[in-house]
Amino acid sequence: MAELNSETVLQLAPALTLQLGSPSTIHLGGRQINAPSNVLAILDAFSHPVQYSAAVKNLSARVSGAQAWIELVSNIRALHNAGVLVDESGAAPHATVGWASPQVHIAMLNDRARTEAFIAAINATVRPDDVVVDIGTGTGVLSLAAARAGARHVYAIEATEMGRTARDLFVANGFGDRITLLEGWSNQINLPEKASVLVAEIIGNDPLDEGVMESFADARKRFLTPDARIIPARARTYGFALEVAHEQYEKFAFQPDQTLNWREWYGLDFAGLLDSAVNKSMVIRAVPHETRSWPQLSDAILLADLDLGGDQHPLVNEAVEFTIRKDGLMTGFLTYFELDVGAGQQLATAPEKAGEKNSWAVKIYLNGSPTKVKKGDRYKAIYTYRVASSDTKVEIVPA
Repeated sequence: MAELNSETVLQLAPALTLQLGSPSTIHLGGRQINAPSNVLAILDAFSHPVQYSAAVKNLSARVSGAQAWIELVSNIRALHNAGVLVDESGAAPHATVGWASPQVHIAMLNDRARTEAFIAAINATVRPDDVVVDIGTGTGVLSLAAARAGARHVYAIEATEMGRTARDLFVANGFGDRITLLEGWSNQINLPEKASVLVAEIIGNDPLDEGVMESFADARKRFLTPDARIIPARARTYGFALEVAHEQYEKFAFQPDQTLNWREWYGLDFAGLLDSAVNKSMVIRAVPHETRSWPQLSDAILLADLDLGGDQHPLVNEAVEFTIRKDGLMTGFLTYFELDVGAGQQLATAPEKAGEKNSWAVKIYLNGSPTKVKKGDRYKAIYTYRVASSDTKVEIVPA
């Protein structure tokens, strides 16, 4: 099944029933799923196949304010994760399988700087009387750190099979009585008590890729005390124009010399691929330190400053101008972030700062056609995040 994005067409899963009450529940394939407060409107919107972004736009007319919009989009995403809303294949989201893969967690645990920064922030934040909620606990390392730091109780939320492995680790490390595993997506779960600390390592290669703003907003409303402390606290996204290494560029974007070769080999005209929509919207991911030698054509600019602990609306639409600082061939725009984890702990994926064990990638938005640029040329980077999905986009246009 393809990743959920703004163009995904969704509809209701077959043979589901809704039982209204307190709480209301959805029954699907022998499972019982907690229904969100606006479930009737959502189920009505997806009663026939409809594009995700179109449904969000139509439903948004029924809510007022950023918090209500966040709740709406979070609930749609949660129902998709639960299999209530399915795409044309009818399959469950593949992200559950992906996040259960050992490969993902090996990379994160091997990234010592990343994990130790979170543990240090937890050690400085958690007090003996605290109740902690850990969203997306994975192997449970941060839940274990919170319990070891003295939390009265920790609620570890995990939607994949990795959660059961984490529960075994809780017991093996002597914290089985102080850490409770709650299986499912945080949007669908109710805590037995309010938490005074929120911990979540759900920061993607772009900070918004894993729905952190929506998940945190939902948690603030339903899980947390008014004075709760949040880890991590803030993320800043930056970007700069660059010349992507040729051997990388030719793997991901159609180029004129390729189409000429194919014409000679196959006797067919492939020139139309160069101006195709798919050739103008390619995004590649690269290991940060391996891009250090790629020519950087502009200074880095701040694209977005995200307050993860506040009420900031997750819809982002920023246009920032930048100046080319040297002649070259602009083939892409690289984005990275700085993360304020908490208690003075910071992490960064900037190519010149990220170490070899860094487990995040930088995202590079490729130009459909390489552009010759000169020192002093002015361009504008349009950075957008439309809905709760991996749908962050960057478009480069002349200023």
